[in-house]
Amino acid sequence: MQGTCYSATVSNVQVKNLDNEMHQLLRSRAQDEGSTISEYVLGLIRRDLRRPTRRRWVESVAQLAKHDFSREEISDSLDRERPNQ
Repeated sequence: MQGTCYSATVSNVQVKNLDNEMHQLLRSRAQDEGSTISEYVLGLIRRDLRRPTRRRWVESVAQLAKHDFSREEISDSLDRERPNQ
């Protein structure tokens, strides 16, 4: 029976060592969102996977154009652009 209920393209993940307090917090958050714990955690995973890894983010930042502005020049430029207070 179980084989007919699950698609071959769906995998399961088990989270071990989840203490009771964390489980209750997850349950509460899921209820606040009107979803099950499973749906809530899947949403967290999907959101995380849309973001680049830290390594890829650092690599992309390293590819940005370099500049030789001093902190003072940047600060002065910002001050000039701010409305007078």
